[in-house]
Amino acid sequence: MVDFIMGSQYHEVNLDEDPCIFPDCGHFITKTNMDGLMDLKAHYDMSAEEESSPVALSSSSMPFSMDEVKTCPSCRGSLRNIARYGRIIRRAILDEATKKFISWSHSEFLKLAEQLVDVQVGLATAKAPTAQQQQQTPPSTRMFSKGRVQQLQRVGDWVGNSRYKDAIRLWTQISALIGQVRKEEQPLQRVADHVRHATRHRRTTGAFAFDESELQAKGALQTSSLSLKCEIVIFADFMTIRQPLIASRPEINLDLTKAMKECENLIDMAKSAHYPREQTEGHIYLAQFCAFARTLTPEPSGSSTPAETSSEIRDKLKDQGTAHIVAARELVAQYSSILVLQPEIEAAEKMLRDAVFYTQVSPEEMRAVYQAMSREFSGTGHWYTCANGHPFTIGECGMPMEQARCPECQSAVGGADHRSVEGVRHADNIEALARDVNQMGI
Repeated sequence: MVDFIMGSQYHEVNLDEDPCIFPDCGHFITKTNMDGLMDLKAHYDMSAEEESSPVALSSSSMPFSMDEVKTCPSCRGSLRNIARYGRIIRRAILDEATKKFISWSHSEFLKLAEQLVDVQVGLATAKAPTAQQQQQTPPSTRMFSKGRVQQLQRVGDWVGNSRYKDAIRLWTQISALIGQVRKEEQPLQRVADHVRHATRHRRTTGAFAFDESELQAKGALQTSSLSLKCEIVIFADFMTIRQPLIASRPEINLDLTKAMKECENLIDMAKSAHYPREQTEGHIYLAQFCAFARTLTPEPSGSSTPAETSSEIRDKLKDQGTAHIVAARELVAQYSSILVLQPEIEAAEKMLRDAVFYTQVSPEEMRAVYQAMSREFSGTGHWYTCANGHPFTIGECGMPMEQARCPECQSAVGGADHRSVEGVRHADNIEALARDVNQMGI
């Protein structure tokens, strides 16, 4: 049967009036039937004549916007080879590639986060170094340095005994992951780059553009946050053990400006992408760096009169850190999903107020948080995006049975009786395309 509407066999069809489509699977179906199966009218403006054909794109192709993956009606075989339906099929394939990218980046983040907990436990239980355990380092490398990793290495050399070797190695691994999850590496961005290249190569008129808000920011945000957390673990330990070592160590000058600027970037990016957790973490970390900088602010040397006294600098840093503590508290009050960050806010406030450098969040509590996060994007269930574009999954039953909230921004994602609320898009098409995307080398 090639016409499922009329129930016609191949020999009963006038191919001049309604030709057949031949997928790779070997089955065939009339163009009219296949156009209806692919819902071509939903994706293209059709011509007015009886044998309508696509004449223009009807709307932009949105992520996770297809209701189902279209396949051969006889055997569910792939329709990828049919150029007429390429836009529809490739949109779904791109969704699957994006899903795999999200799952992979989330998994890699959790691995490094678990390692950071191990590093923190190791530092907490390690014996503090003594005056005889400093590594011999040329004097020129002990002085002022502004680079983030260079400063971590200076701190490690100053303390000695390879105390921060594992922590610094982990920081470099996190930095490498940041490069792998940035927007330029995402499937959608790569497709856009290929299109731009083809447009320039063919000298096509008109500029190509796409909505960059469709790019997934979560991976870059949480990995950037983790790199700052790793630095804070090192500096907090350094601040705890440094006092007994000062007499036996050369002077060390540190500038935390770049780390503080990275915190500001994290806050801005998380705010624009509607990720309150990472936004709150940025405020917390910036407050902690202010606390470190206050304690490390040197007294003026010699008879020179500085533009600002050390006391004035410390007061400014305290005011700056306090403002970020207030901002973090406001976000926690607004989003109940990030109440778990409350102990970190209190610890940062104590650092600013009393110069007490320890965390109130135990390694066990941190592991529990990461274990809960590991259940996200597990590959089971159905994929959706909330009104703010955040991807999330729901169990195998499909549409949620009750009202729920996006785990990132708390916008409504649930519904009732398996119906989602307005703004939520179902993305079950991407699960059926894993076989096709395995060849893409994501």
